[in-house]
Amino acid sequence: MDLMFGLFFVELTIELELFLFFLSRTRGTIDKFQRKLVNILGIYFLLLAVGWGFLIYNDFYIFSSDSFYYILGTAVSLLGMVFFIFLAESIVPRNTRYLFTLLSCATLVSIFFVDLQMAKNILYVMLPFIFLIGFVFLGYLIRKTSGNVRYNFVLIFIGQLFFGVGQGFNTDWISEWFINEVGFDIQIIGLMTIIGGLGFIALGFWRLPSFSEIEWHNKMLQLFVITNTHGICCFHFAFKESQDEKVDSDLISSGVTGIIAFIKEITSSKMHLKELDHEDIQILFEYGKYTITALLAEEPLKVYQEKLKKFVEKFEERFLTLLSDWTGSMNGFRVAIDLVESIFEQKKGIALKDTES
Repeated sequence: MDLMFGLFFVELTIELELFLFFLSRTRGTIDKFQRKLVNILGIYFLLLAVGWGFLIYNDFYIFSSDSFYYILGTAVSLLGMVFFIFLAESIVPRNTRYLFTLLSCATLVSIFFVDLQMAKNILYVMLPFIFLIGFVFLGYLIRKTSGNVRYNFVLIFIGQLFFGVGQGFNTDWISEWFINEVGFDIQIIGLMTIIGGLGFIALGFWRLPSFSEIEWHNKMLQLFVITNTHGICCFHFAFKESQDEKVDSDLISSGVTGIIAFIKEITSSKMHLKELDHEDIQILFEYGKYTITALLAEEPLKVYQEKLKKFVEKFEERFLTLLSDWTGSMNGFRVAIDLVESIFEQKKGIALKDTES
């Protein structure tokens, strides 16, 4: 009994800590998408914690399996899952018309109008579908991100899997089967699995450098490839149509090379300048043997340095002959658009402007 109480309390504590973590992330200048994400995730973990609080009170102080507090704890926890499903359906680009959110709401309401056993049966049938939506949501975030950020979402996915399996072990259906057929109470393992899953989830979210990493596709503005020897822009890509208007790529390339040379001169440093902050625009640099690539973005996200490094390697590998003996012609670099579409995951038809000779 003491062990079960301790495990319940540990689970509640982790969920409250996750709520406080997301509450702290609401501070500062974050955009509408991030605010929505952290607010709903914060509510999700808060409601899970409150729900577990009612269940702990019911199981260890009321000692009843049909108490009002049992129903209330289950309902509050399910309400948290409704918020999570709403978040998933609002972010994943599938026109579900919030069907799963409405279905979860109907499940939540129904448990107040049936007897306790029927309420449990409804909940047990719905839990796999609820967790499936969560897995689809996290799978979408894994596919949309890359590098270290993707690794963190994989941790969260694993944590959610453990959390779901642990919840399954704690259902009456499974726990009673284990007691009757195996003679073993699986609920303790279920609680340990839930706590382990929450640990993975907490670690994954804590390691995320910024929730903006999820939106990295939408924060890129322009890409410039500048030759080292001549300081001329040989390739320019605008990620947004509005960014392709009235852009003097030669002026920008000369400015970039001038800034890099100036900073090296005054600092006497042999290290490369990797980032330049210009209030609402960040300029990120990556260097190759023949070129300097500059990315203009709204935020200096970690994923961009990974993408830039890969782009420079592929760009110089493809155009090695042109770059090693460059005559000043820009036409040969136009086909680099497919590298941008592949590495930066851009769709066909994004505005492109190459500098002409």
